[in-house]
Amino acid sequence: MAHDTQHSAMRRGCLLLLEVAVLAALAPVPAMAEAQGSGTADKPGEFQIAPFNAPALPFARAPKNGLVLSGHLDSEIMAVTAGGLSRQAASDTLLQVGGQLDTAQAGLWGNGLFEFSAMGLKTNGNLPAQTGALQTPSNDWAANFLRIYQLTYKQDIGPSFVRAGIMDMNYYFANVGLAGQLQNASFGPVPTLTANADIATFPTPGIGLMAGSELGGRWSAQAGVWQANPPAFRTALRSGALSLLELAKRTGRLADGQAQDVLKLGVWHERQNDALLGPSTGGVYALGEHRWDVAQGPRLGAFVQLAASNGRVNAVPYYLGAGLRVQRPFASRPADNASVGIAHASLAGQKHPETVLELNYAYAVSRTVFIQPDLQRIWHPGGRNPGSTVLGVRVHLEF
Repeated sequence: MAHDTQHSAMRRGCLLLLEVAVLAALAPVPAMAEAQGSGTADKPGEFQIAPFNAPALPFARAPKNGLVLSGHLDSEIMAVTAGGLSRQAASDTLLQVGGQLDTAQAGLWGNGLFEFSAMGLKTNGNLPAQTGALQTPSNDWAANFLRIYQLTYKQDIGPSFVRAGIMDMNYYFANVGLAGQLQNASFGPVPTLTANADIATFPTPGIGLMAGSELGGRWSAQAGVWQANPPAFRTALRSGALSLLELAKRTGRLADGQAQDVLKLGVWHERQNDALLGPSTGGVYALGEHRWDVAQGPRLGAFVQLAASNGRVNAVPYYLGAGLRVQRPFASRPADNASVGIAHASLAGQKHPETVLELNYAYAVSRTVFIQPDLQRIWHPGGRNPGSTVLGVRVHLEF
């Protein structure tokens, strides 16, 4: 019976993916600027490769009276094909729509930007329960929800800015652009953040305030504070707070104007006002990216993630991640991308760390439609569960 249920779920998921792909391929294709990943709103053009990854909105098209709208639909199915705790397929469909309003272009006042989006997610099955892994195989998987995902205002003041409102912390802190194609959740916010603290990131944004400035010499700094335990906005001032400080250094310059190297150093602390929700804790992280400027052939980029937190009270005291992205891997497929990544999380109280190896390929059906087969191997899920192989496919549609 379980075997039949799995096959039935996989058939339904495959039919849904096929329907989305066909409809998207037949839809008119708008002109598309080069896309950018989450967290690049204040550094336009830094990440030249499309995000392929919720919950980041695609790069905005040409504005009309200062207003731009965009969105994306992601639909995927994943299942354990070897090992693991169960073999029942899981699927999810995520829709996000939103945009920006530039106050100067709208004829209001200068250097202001409103950002807004709504997001909904529908899931079937329990993907984390299939593997028992702390590092969830899909960064789109969560319990069903429909909510305002971003509602912020940003004001530029010379080389500095201030932003406030409802937002995802990972849009602006602890993000690695070159890791955006990989689907395992560890390649988003590092697990020393997501597993050790209840932070304002997917699927629960929170109320936050942040500010940043260029410091000269291609150094920049930003700091932010978010409510703890989102998204209960009414208790935002009483629930505690997550504070972050991040320094960034950009060096070199590629032919398209991007920085060749990006280094980010961050420190964070979460204060819990209710001890029943967990301890107050904190940690540090270092993120690095390097791109090779290749005139012909594939374009390459590599990244590394290092993070540590309080091992006495936290589930994940240390984390190491690394990966490689290849843009236009074949001359005949200039819009395709291939990625490989490895994520290694130490687990408190466990003999074995949890390690994930992921291979992902983004096949460009059109300028706005991508089909992504994904393969992951997880060793020692949860530190004690049998190893598992996870196979999935995602359709990513931008509009």
